[in-house]
Amino acid sequence: MTEHKGGGELTLGGQRVHERLTREEPELIARVLRRIQAEVADYRRLPVEELTGDIAGITRQAVRAFARSLREDRELNAAELREVGASAVRRAEEGFPLEAVLTAYHVGAREIFAVGSASSGRADVADLLEVADRVLAFVGTVTGAVTRGYLEELRTKVGQEHTARRTLLSVLVDGGPVDVVARSAGITLPAQYLVLSVELGPHADEASPGVDAEIAVRRKLRRFLAAFEHACGDGVLASLDGPGGLVLLPVAGRPSDWHAVLDAAGRAAGVTVLAAADTAAPAEVREVAAQTGEVLDVLRWFGRDPGLYRLDDVLVEYQLTRPGAARDRLAAALGPLDAHPELVETLKTYLALDTNRRRTAARLHVHPNTVDYRLRRVRDLTGIDPLHPAGLARLTAASAARRATLARR
Repeated sequence: MTEHKGGGELTLGGQRVHERLTREEPELIARVLRRIQAEVADYRRLPVEELTGDIAGITRQAVRAFARSLREDRELNAAELREVGASAVRRAEEGFPLEAVLTAYHVGAREIFAVGSASSGRADVADLLEVADRVLAFVGTVTGAVTRGYLEELRTKVGQEHTARRTLLSVLVDGGPVDVVARSAGITLPAQYLVLSVELGPHADEASPGVDAEIAVRRKLRRFLAAFEHACGDGVLASLDGPGGLVLLPVAGRPSDWHAVLDAAGRAAGVTVLAAADTAAPAEVREVAAQTGEVLDVLRWFGRDPGLYRLDDVLVEYQLTRPGAARDRLAAALGPLDAHPELVETLKTYLALDTNRRRTAARLHVHPNTVDYRLRRVRDLTGIDPLHPAGLARLTAASAARRATLARR
């Protein structure tokens, strides 16, 4: 009768299995990733960054955990299983299929066994069977941790806290008994929120051939919100889709440099962010959210660079674009230019460059005399002289009104 061997003593081809796995770890991880991509279609739709980052990282953790469990002759411990579960949570947050995650772990286990047993011979049958049994036990344990982590995240998404926060956000934005909803959900309202209306630029992965755009968008949003939660805690409320939406950040005791917080969130998500912000007490969120949405429109219309803006940053532009008879008449003043796109572009550039004709000519790649000629044509067609101070102010207002009018159509 053969004496039972501990995991650290299991030897195939003259070398202890856990030592072989440790020595060949880099190549083993590369083999696992290649095989996962070849055999599990969903992984071929992931961004390269995620494959070489998060997926490679959890593969490395799994290989090391198995090698340690052999060396120490034990099952996976709680810390190792938490790492596996945390990775499953991230996949659930991205909407990645559970079936694909489980298949990937099975693929990885087969590669672990293949590498560990590569040099085994006839004399190694007993140890080979023991290693195979331990690999199967490893797969079973990991499968349980993955499934628990994944399903717990799904339950969280649709659970009571998630529903309560969505309800609270809806009441804050649409109006209703905010205090009653907060108390019933066990949520303590801050004295003030920073109300952010945000526009998110597309992540490069959203347009990458072969990458699932929906997963890329969900990943972008997850990272964006995670950065806010890191800075502000769990009191963040948000309603976001791919292009952007609304975020409420609790103000009390939080960072005062909101520009830095927004920049960090944009970097985490890998996108540019244009945002309009203002502070509001819970009872004021509805009114302030509507206003920041309007300010964000103005920022878009005027082509402002990514960053954090408040109403004070665009007071003139905001006022000039408010609906009314004056705005409509101002916008109509530029109607005669509709048939002359080169005049519209020249006027737009001229105003954007502080009426500097030489810089306007350089930007448009034309001679300065051409700019002069086009500005005179604007005067002849509209009756407003771009070269006269009074006419310049009127054209600036008319351009703002026109942008707002066209954007509403």
